[in-house]
Amino acid sequence: MKADIYIKKVTGSQDFKQFMKEDPKAYLCSLFFTKDFNEKHTDVQVDFYSPKRDSIISFKANKGVERVPELKKAETMTHKKFIPKPLTDKIMVDLDEIEPSLVDEMHNRGMTYQIDKILAFVNITEGEVIWNCTAFLRGLGLLIARLEDKTNTVLFMEKKSFFDLISFTKGTGQKTEQIPIGKATEKAVGKTENSVKKDVKKK
Repeated sequence: MKADIYIKKVTGSQDFKQFMKEDPKAYLCSLFFTKDFNEKHTDVQVDFYSPKRDSIISFKANKGVERVPELKKAETMTHKKFIPKPLTDKIMVDLDEIEPSLVDEMHNRGMTYQIDKILAFVNITEGEVIWNCTAFLRGLGLLIARLEDKTNTVLFMEKKSFFDLISFTKGTGQKTEQIPIGKATEKAVGKTENSVKKDVKKK
């Protein structure tokens, strides 16, 4: 499904219209997408930046539209503040195309892993609409990738262990100043981290 369908769903909702009355200068800045292939569950969150509040306001867009009550600061995973660029609502990549694109690129690199879950975040990165993707692979593997939206081309791909992400989110990993993190990302990572810890204990 195209991302703009979710954006239109949010912007057409009563909650959003009320929000724009309160904050007319807020603008679309990002979209966060998670897909769990084991549980067959998909979540989509549409984010708007409010210059007045210097915060990001999010709307969940699954079955209905629900405004997330908490505000969150615009910051990278290394907690560096920034002002997000306005994001076009004409996003080219179909959400269902992300997993096949990652799998094709893995095959091109001789990787044969199975993807259990994808976290994908689209925003303006270095002037371009870029999908920043994290895929959880079967066997505690982790795939970090970036896709260019207008061509659906994989610009970057790297495989890591899941524990690299755990140390990264605790501030001991590599720095990147391009991928913002919000509550949805933290919850998704934390949920997976807890399940991994349980599996390790069983072994």
